[in-house]
Amino acid sequence: MPKKNEFLQIIAVQLSRLDAARTRLLNGQDAEALHDFRVALRSLRSLLPIVLKRSKRLDGRILAAWKALAQFTGPTRDAEVLLSLVGEQMSASQRAALAVTHREGLAAISAALAGPDFAQLAHISLQQCRLRIEVCGSLLLKRRIKSQAKGYENCLDQAAKNESPSLEQWHERRLTIKRLRYLSLLAAKWLPNRVNQLQIPLKQAQTAIGKLHDAELIAQFMHKQKIKKPLIRKAYKAWHKLRCLQKAEFMVLG
Repeated sequence: MPKKNEFLQIIAVQLSRLDAARTRLLNGQDAEALHDFRVALRSLRSLLPIVLKRSKRLDGRILAAWKALAQFTGPTRDAEVLLSLVGEQMSASQRAALAVTHREGLAAISAALAGPDFAQLAHISLQQCRLRIEVCGSLLLKRRIKSQAKGYENCLDQAAKNESPSLEQWHERRLTIKRLRYLSLLAAKWLPNRVNQLQIPLKQAQTAIGKLHDAELIAQFMHKQKIKKPLIRKAYKAWHKLRCLQKAEFMVLG
């Protein structure tokens, strides 16, 4: 049974990780700071809906603010990935233009994170989570954790009905896989074994579909029409392995 203060502490740890990555971003010397910031943000966002409800005004504003921050940092991270993966294959003008986009993006992110809004959002988020958890019994909290994981699994079930997903639909699958994976890592002790047994195949699927997403970014930037078929095959293979294991774990442990 989850102890309420223990779950709140897990949320607090993600906020602390987020703030540490923010400090590194503001220092401007760490190539992985933006990536780590976004990972911590995804982890936090996998937890918050368990205790905060979009139907409640302040809760909804908090959830929307973190989502907006994730979306705001996305294009700069894409530019970072492109420079890393195909920087040497670009023309000098392409590389220079993308580097400018990346620098301007980092500057805009740093300006947003340097102000008081981030600290206030983090403080209000923890305070509101504390208030919600205080009136939530341990049994209800456990049900909410399991329900959150089940919701992600249901999204994967729905996605599986489409046997020929578009690149955008592959991206949506990857987002759901990330959410389920981060939740299973952070709240493993309160989730069914069948969910926790999926951590490795979730990671493998996330990686394979992530490479497909990176290839899409490269194709768009380099004005190419096709994605290499081996990347698509690997995405399908990792996806089907995850789905098969998901069904097997449900039958054996469900």
